[in-house]
Amino acid sequence: MTVHDKRLARSHDDILEAIAAALDIPPGKFEEAKQRYEALGGWLDRPESTLADLDPAISPHGSFLLGTVTRPLTDADEYDVDLVCRVNGSKAALTQKQLKDAVGYEVALYARARNMAQPEERRRCWTLNYAEGAQFHMDVLPALPDAQRYQAQLRAKGFGILAADGDLSGHAIAITDNQRRDYAVISDDWLQSNPYGYAAWFRGRMRVRLTEAKRSFAARERITASVDEIPDYKVRTPLQQAIQLLKRHRDCMFAEDGEHKPISIIITTLAAHAYNEEASLSAALQTILMNMDRYIEEREGIAWVSNPVNPTENFADKWPEEPRKRDNFYRWLAQARQDFAQYLRASPYDTIPAELEQRLGPSLVKRALNSVMPGDGAIGAPALLLGVGHDAELERARHAVDAIQSSGSQSRPWVR
Repeated sequence: MTVHDKRLARSHDDILEAIAAALDIPPGKFEEAKQRYEALGGWLDRPESTLADLDPAISPHGSFLLGTVTRPLTDADEYDVDLVCRVNGSKAALTQKQLKDAVGYEVALYARARNMAQPEERRRCWTLNYAEGAQFHMDVLPALPDAQRYQAQLRAKGFGILAADGDLSGHAIAITDNQRRDYAVISDDWLQSNPYGYAAWFRGRMRVRLTEAKRSFAARERITASVDEIPDYKVRTPLQQAIQLLKRHRDCMFAEDGEHKPISIIITTLAAHAYNEEASLSAALQTILMNMDRYIEEREGIAWVSNPVNPTENFADKWPEEPRKRDNFYRWLAQARQDFAQYLRASPYDTIPAELEQRLGPSLVKRALNSVMPGDGAIGAPALLLGVGHDAELERARHAVDAIQSSGSQSRPWVR
């Protein structure tokens, strides 16, 4: 993943990139987690495994797959590594309970062989807890391939083009859920998920910048391999960094109300929709904050944040029954708009406003500043005046920020 270089800061982007780098999982910790889940995959697929005939495979999903992992708020908190354990079984031969128990049995054997705590059963997964020094745990989700049924359902609901795109719909899975009535009986009606289709969509929203980031990484590290051979996790794009900053801002703002904070999948989806391949982090943040709520639909009076690879799924489905979640999303968005606007438009690059510093974490911000500003006392111009204001999106952002400065926090101050 990207390691921020040690050059002195000269712009808002240098500071924001340093903060995003400080938020990212350290490369050594990422490699440790990667080695651990690969070791688990090797255990599940060893010749003696009771799952060996089903060809089990472990792979990450969620923020580890998307490159938007954010450092926990405190050292006492852990990284949550989400994994899929996909086996080549059939719903005609396995119940959800049988699959989950079979995966749980092998995960428990793995834990016992390494003197680890007994795995904990969750509603849909098994949680494998490592020693405190590891600072992460792994949620292992049992799953079966289910692309044909997923694509058939998309076609039946009028999304034939999406169903025909193998990258977006060809890797769907059926997952276990011990709260379902059919959990212990043979049934074709399992819950479905499509984390790898979502990841393909997400990468498509930053394709240009991802390629550029890999080229820059190859040049910096003097790597002669082709860009396609550089793993995605080695680099970060402005979209990924913006999401990391926004998630951190959310985490700090709702540190005392985690149950009702805006969920990461909503922030990630809306940010990816709004992103327009901006080359800098400051430009990406402004465009995203200005536009992200435009992608919240209203369907028969219900707020709807569509899953981009399954438009019938609403990521905001909890909002109607818990209006506080919807209110908190808009409250957070208004605050994020104001806090980042105050920095990007009204503050020199080396002066983080107290409000933004508090909502990103004072110790983390100071550590990031120290990494790029040792003994540097130069004062920089606001980011929108650094030669990037010719872009149409940034020009609209400039006017929107001016409106914020003159009128204060509003419910949706960045809407054009």
